[in-house]
Amino acid sequence: MQDLLVRDDMFDAILFDLDNTLVDFISAKQKACSAVIETLGQGDPDILFSYFRRGRYGFEDYGNIFDYLSDIGVSGSREYLMSCRIYEEVKLSSLMPYSGIRVILERLRRAGLSLGVVTDADSDHASKRLEKAKIADLFDVVITPDISGNRKPHPSSFILALDSLRAEPFRTVCVGDSIRRDIEPGRRLGMLTVHAGYGDWHPDETIASTIRTLRVDHPGELIPLLLGREAWANSDNL
Repeated sequence: MQDLLVRDDMFDAILFDLDNTLVDFISAKQKACSAVIETLGQGDPDILFSYFRRGRYGFEDYGNIFDYLSDIGVSGSREYLMSCRIYEEVKLSSLMPYSGIRVILERLRRAGLSLGVVTDADSDHASKRLEKAKIADLFDVVITPDISGNRKPHPSSFILALDSLRAEPFRTVCVGDSIRRDIEPGRRLGMLTVHAGYGDWHPDETIASTIRTLRVDHPGELIPLLLGREAWANSDNL
């Protein structure tokens, strides 16, 4: 983490990405892929996971499962629907918040900061993930593509979140794991950005970027960064 202190009285709000910033989504997704392969009795979980990364469909589109099953010779609606059900159930049940996230969010709220989520998950998935992580009650607003009409890096979700919180961009912090989808649009809108390096699974994208941003390599580093070193010293549960 950069040796820099950002005073909390300079800011009114913080916008968080959800997946891989607040919750370890990739690990949950990998476990879901493994459960599908185990149930089918054939295939490779790493290859199934790679289908979601191709960019042919959305990262959560079941079309990725359909294509994989077709390519390994598994046909039939029964197998497909079973695979989608198992994938979704195991993904949600395996989802865990990063260490200390709830304590961190509570500290930020006690400091008088409004908190929002800007995510590319749809409203139903976002709600279930926040509830599973036991942090849904800590956010003043949750903005999803079915609310804003666009996915990140389009700025509309960020703008709607700012409007909902009645926060000015220059008095708002944007925290996310993706340089392209979180940090770059946040910077363009005039927010202070913090790259959640601990959840970044696009290292090539990050290395190639020239954008300037703060960075944390553990969620707990947000406390000394935003609230000061004394707050860090008093944070026993992080």
